[in-house]
Amino acid sequence: SFCTLLEGGRGGTMGSLFKARDWWQTRCGDNEEFDKRCLVLGNIDNDPSGLDKIVTGSFQGTLRIYQPKQKGYKADDLLLEQELDGPILQLAAGKFLSNSNHTLLAVLNPQKLVIYNVQRVGGAQEGSHDPLNRQYTLAKQYEQLLDRLAFNFVHGPFGQAQRDHVCVQTLDGKLNFFEQEKSYFTRYLSNPSSGSEKSFLLPGLLCYDAGIDSFITNTSTFEVECYRYSTFVSSSGSEDKDSEGKKLRCDWSVNVGEDVVDIQLCRFFKPSGNPTTEIVVLCDRTLFILKETGEIRQQQRLDYFPTCLVPYPLNQVQNIHNLIVGTQTASVMIYNDQKLLWSAKTNHTPVALGVVTLAKLEGFIVLLSDDGHLSCNYLGTDPATQPTQLLDTTRELDYDDMDEEHRQLQQLIRQAVNAGKSEPEDHITLQYNCPSQLDDCAPGDMDSTPGGGGKYCTVRLYVAYTGKEDIENAILTISVPQPFELAQSSILIERVEGGGAPQMLPLTFSMSNDPGVACLTPTSLQAEVICCYSSPAGEPLTSRCSFFLPMSLAGCAIPPVKNPNFKITLETNLAPPPLQVLFDDVIGTSGEAQSVNVLSFQYNNSSDVTILISKSANRCRIQASHFESLWLLTAELVRRMKIYYGAQNQALKIKYADSLPFQDYFQVVDTHFKARVQLAESQHKLSERAHQFRSIQKRLLVRFKDRNPSPLNNLDKLFEDTYRQLLSISEEVDRHQQSLSVASNVLVCATHLILLLVQYRFDMKKEDIKIFKHYLSPIVVDSPTQGWEECTDAAMTHLLRTSLAKTYKEAMSMPQPLQVPPDTNKLKKHIALVCDRLAKGGSLRNEKPPSKDQK
Repeated sequence: SFCTLLEGGRGGTMGSLFKARDWWQTRCGDNEEFDKRCLVLGNIDNDPSGLDKIVTGSFQGTLRIYQPKQKGYKADDLLLEQELDGPILQLAAGKFLSNSNHTLLAVLNPQKLVIYNVQRVGGAQEGSHDPLNRQYTLAKQYEQLLDRLAFNFVHGPFGQAQRDHVCVQTLDGKLNFFEQEKSYFTRYLSNPSSGSEKSFLLPGLLCYDAGIDSFITNTSTFEVECYRYSTFVSSSGSEDKDSEGKKLRCDWSVNVGEDVVDIQLCRFFKPSGNPTTEIVVLCDRTLFILKETGEIRQQQRLDYFPTCLVPYPLNQVQNIHNLIVGTQTASVMIYNDQKLLWSAKTNHTPVALGVVTLAKLEGFIVLLSDDGHLSCNYLGTDPATQPTQLLDTTRELDYDDMDEEHRQLQQLIRQAVNAGKSEPEDHITLQYNCPSQLDDCAPGDMDSTPGGGGKYCTVRLYVAYTGKEDIENAILTISVPQPFELAQSSILIERVEGGGAPQMLPLTFSMSNDPGVACLTPTSLQAEVICCYSSPAGEPLTSRCSFFLPMSLAGCAIPPVKNPNFKITLETNLAPPPLQVLFDDVIGTSGEAQSVNVLSFQYNNSSDVTILISKSANRCRIQASHFESLWLLTAELVRRMKIYYGAQNQALKIKYADSLPFQDYFQVVDTHFKARVQLAESQHKLSERAHQFRSIQKRLLVRFKDRNPSPLNNLDKLFEDTYRQLLSISEEVDRHQQSLSVASNVLVCATHLILLLVQYRFDMKKEDIKIFKHYLSPIVVDSPTQGWEECTDAAMTHLLRTSLAKTYKEAMSMPQPLQVPPDTNKLKKHIALVCDRLAKGGSLRNEKPPSKDQK
């Protein structure tokens, strides 16, 4: 059943139940590329029998002509294979000679348009068996040279001519009109709707509508425009970009809001009166049907990404067309009068489609992929090889068994719907062996001693697959927080043996060699490994694991110091264990005598932090010389106490009774915002000096090229002074970027600490603090337009308008636009207000705002 059998209304709406059957297929060369303009179908050699041929041209410059005559590819199906001079951008068949009605082949190269005549030389008569002696040649009729790089072309009877004219579009929007062998005129496309007549960004598709003698194209502003041919003829001022005169004006313009994939002309709807031609515009996610006047007759949202489009005649009497759309998921969709008739899978993703008659059979779908797979397909299924078994009608029906089977099937359907898609049983497992101590020596340096130069920690990662088949090309991605680094953050595993022994991979972590990164305070010790791979069935899967690096990699234990600049106190319901037990990995490698209740830790950037355990009360005090230094050791203390008491089956409860350190936290926020402002000011200053430098350069070049140069008037001194200023400001930008990097690191640590204290201050559950982290995010992104301050302020404002709103007036307040604020006063006020609402029992899960009756 071929595609011409799919008449309107007969097929109904189909899903992707069938696969397009391959009648004939081949590969057009190796490592060649094609697109939608590289395929032409027709009687290109003017054969009296009218048999169609398939013509392909690649970007590598190879032209091929095929004529399939039976199922399966044969050597004599390839009529011609010739390498042309330059890449083939587009092919077309038409009447391009003024003194002949023969069909010729137009080939567009980057700098010329060549017209060829495909001739058959020697051999037997057409239709007889002639696999060897038949030869085809290309006879060049004429060529048109282009002064600019070409993009595409369109042909047709422009101005109601008797034969085909050609219009070639270049990359800068220049249209070259050719009337057979001679050049007619040139025009430049403009886009007045964008605010400037001379503006042109990217070339678009070209389509000629002979019914209204107009050209349809698309622009980079997501618009479809129509230009009449008479407008091109009369617009004398468009021959040059800078010329004055009558400029081009489009006849109509439609904003489709998406990038256009293809434009075709057809009669898509059943005519109610006079038959009219529709303009089919295929976009990234929408199919538009436009009238010739520019009105949108229909638009249909697509649930796939299309690649190409081709109409084919369905009814020769009324000249009604169906549409075939190729998708990126290797499928073809067939539409008729607003309905999807058929959907079929293909072996390759099509970039060009066509419908052709081969071997006296109508309706073959010709498919060309971007890598050169060419095939002729038909729809439907192959005939059954076994006869259908007849039902035994003599046996009586057991309705009880039928009801029981129906109930079981209903239960299975409900379970499948509720459970969703289950994970496959066979998967890649990731296991690790993370040491608690550092390596004795650096990688590749067996003479290194501990405590000497750098610090290294090697984690052994074991990768295995539980299935029986092998997994190929698995990719490991390792994410490690700053200031730590890994020599290779992405690892390709060519083969993972199924059911075999685990494959061991050593991962050596160390401190960053970049001084600008090594001076940062660690934000976390947790590293994460993600493995991306494809199952034997081709399904993409992932596996992941995470582990904590040893504390010794971030610093070392030092003798107790007094640093009460910043301090916090945590209360527990159980007596804290000795610090030698909790931090045995840190104290055991320090070589310093440590007290049972005191531990001082110094980071690699020389900042220190101290833990004090109360002897009489269940309290832990953490104090540090810098506010951001409190975070990591506090988080490690809490994590290790939970592990310690969890092993003893005891429930640990932690509470923070003091007021939140908003003053210290807001000082960190102000420092980060000040660093952003300073960087923006220095970048603006650098832009101004660069503009000044270029202007002086242009003036100096003009004077040096002049035969009678005028005096420089100290322009050379101004040039040198501007250059020195550029160097000075560039160094200033580098310093401010480093300052912003440090301020962002401090803000990340401080935000993590505030979130931890908020959790224990208001006794929040894990689900609530997880939600709150999405609003007060510890992820700091230094963007010049949407930075952390404005995003956090918008999130806090949203909380105060929804979950934490007290009155209807607050819930109905309009949100402020997301822009860089002049200061951080509103942000600090909103953060304090949110924490105050949480202290008074506010819930983050209540998304329903107060009602209008509530005051």
